[in-house]
Amino acid sequence: MIDNNNWVHEVLKDKNIALTGFADLSEIDTETRHGFKYGISIAIALTVLPSVTSKPSKEYYDEYINISAELRAASDFLADAIERRGFNAYSLAGERQNEEFRTQLPFKTLATRAGLGWIGKSAALITKQFGSAIRLNGVLTDMPLKTGTPVSTSFCGGCSECVDNCPGKAITGNSWSVHTDRNELLNARECKKAVAARGRVFHVTEGTCGICIAVCPYTKSYINTIQ
Repeated sequence: MIDNNNWVHEVLKDKNIALTGFADLSEIDTETRHGFKYGISIAIALTVLPSVTSKPSKEYYDEYINISAELRAASDFLADAIERRGFNAYSLAGERQNEEFRTQLPFKTLATRAGLGWIGKSAALITKQFGSAIRLNGVLTDMPLKTGTPVSTSFCGGCSECVDNCPGKAITGNSWSVHTDRNELLNARECKKAVAARGRVFHVTEGTCGICIAVCPYTKSYINTIQ
């Protein structure tokens, strides 16, 4: 009989998923993980990078919106499939940020616990394969899974590209570790202000910055492989 991890990969094979990770969440408090022990982190890779000029990229904005929708649909699809398999599941597709721009269980936390990458100085997830050029979502479940090795330290080293190029000067320059709070890395309000200011060109308030994504050396290495 196919094991649960391989079954998940099979279920998602037509969903454009670039990375799938499996997390043991038992060290996170029960309420935060909605009572589930396991998490499945999924990511779709970007093929269009944000503009690093003063004018945002409409092509990037469109891809940001489309991939986010794809991931929400994939998470809901996977959660439904798990329940049809006889287990309980909770899709994170419907999670919304509170007034502090936080969600109950951040996608990035799920991804680091699954071993997909680390949190960069910009507070974005960085992977060795795609840099920060990914979008994330996920599913929580009680279906037993073989879990990855969590990542608990940063691989950014002395790099400060995201810090130096942030138009909102929102990135502190501190390095992440597993116990680092987001506010130690990023002033989320200043980040949101910068995104909204750039978004006035298209009359939107999200998906119009991402300069920290584009300037990351890991992202650049990935983009060089597809150009």
